[in-house]
Amino acid sequence: MEVSIMKTFVKKTVVLLLGMALVPGIFCLQAFAHDMWLNMRHYTFEAGNPAYLTIGYGHYFAGPGGEFMPQEYLDELLMFDPDGRNMKIKADNEVEYQSEEPLQKTGTYLVVAKKKGGFFTKTTEGWQRGHSKKGLRNVIRCSYSEKYAKAIVNIGNGRGNVFSKTLGHKLEIVPLQDPSELREGDYMPVKVLFEGKPLQAPVYATYAGFSTEKNAFAYATKTNKEGVAKVKILKSGVWLVIVKHEVPYPDPAECDKISCSAALTFEVK
Repeated sequence: MEVSIMKTFVKKTVVLLLGMALVPGIFCLQAFAHDMWLNMRHYTFEAGNPAYLTIGYGHYFAGPGGEFMPQEYLDELLMFDPDGRNMKIKADNEVEYQSEEPLQKTGTYLVVAKKKGGFFTKTTEGWQRGHSKKGLRNVIRCSYSEKYAKAIVNIGNGRGNVFSKTLGHKLEIVPLQDPSELREGDYMPVKVLFEGKPLQAPVYATYAGFSTEKNAFAYATKTNKEGVAKVKILKSGVWLVIVKHEVPYPDPAECDKISCSAALTFEVK
């Protein structure tokens, strides 16, 4: 049963969320690291045009504007056409990218980004980027960060199933429906995988323009034992879905945990 609430969570409480039903409201995640997501200039456009995008990087979803991920952090950026063919994306400048060739085929395309993994260690003297615990003194905590992002775009009417393509990311959001078929009030079903297996985890979602507060989300839900969750589309527009998951680092002498995040952006007309 849905319950409408207006309440700010200053701390991510997994136990509470796992006991919740689908809930619209205001939710704030406790922030230790930036989120990464894809901002498409257009999510639906005519054939014969390239896809243009930026990579958002920060603590609030403001659409195409705001903070951008430095290019040197990027490990992989590509897209798949409606037939699953790999298409290359090139950098126009430090923050803007475009597909190397125009998008010609009518249908749905999937854009994918992966950030370079890296250590983030906090000591009594501050944060040490790129360093594990080894060789550092007075360590407070250490995490190894991995970030992944997807976006769905359409040429004309959506066609094909490339939007649901599984890529093998450590943490992955797999859309189960083409968002071009959705309207305000509908539900967007997604499947969350960790190392290829269904993950029970909180899922947060928001839309561009919802809030200028950091880490604020319009909707929260959770996946079931099959890893499936449904996000209610409270308003038409560009949406962001975020999932985060942490596991112990294999060698506790080197680092404490692996912190993964996955993002999905799409537009509902």
